Amino acid sequence: MPFTFRPPVPDDAEMLLAWRTDPVVTRFMYTDITDPSEEKQRAWLTAMEGREDFRHFVIEHDGEAVGYLSFSDIDRRHKRCSTGSYMGTPQARRMLAGYLHAFIHDYAYYVLGMHKVVEYFLAGNDNVVKIQRILKLREVGLLKEHVWKDGRFHDVHVFELLESDWRTHPRPFTLAQTLAAFGLSLNDASPPSREEEGL
Repeated sequence: MPFTFRPPVPDDAEMLLAWRTDPVVTRFMYTDITDPSEEKQRAWLTAMEGREDFRHFVIEHDGEAVGYLSFSDIDRRHKRCSTGSYMGTPQARRMLAGYLHAFIHDYAYYVLGMHKVVEYFLAGNDNVVKIQRILKLREVGLLKEHVWKDGRFHDVHVFELLESDWRTHPRPFTLAQTLAAFGLSLNDASPPSREEEGL
């Protein structure tokens, strides 16, 4: 199994802060952290623990922490959410980032029980936008001058994918494999797993 996903713990604060403030990562984030400190990062991790509309994970590969994944705006009524992820090292970005989509979507649909995932990407994040198009997510459109950052407005690309569309996507891993990466099994899937459909 190439990945495992575990909830962050307070001792991850220093590592997550270093990743989050890396210019390679933060240039494509909506916001920048002002006055960054490990203490504030620890407080943020603690605050996130009780939120019903948010889940997040440290991504590990071969036992080494390499990135971060979050599910935000989790709407239980309308069954939709958004996701965000980044890799903490150049090697992980080159070698591993392209495989994350299976884990992201399987968790969203079969653990969180979402009907739809909506993705937002800052204009200029060309590699990530290209991946969404290759994966055939529906390109909703471009939000013009949607985010103020670095002294100017930026456009935002919007993509979406329904659970029913995800079922027909080519899969690099089975559903059992992706769930196992989160420490779950097919019995944990919600809605019930579609094992008979080859997932």
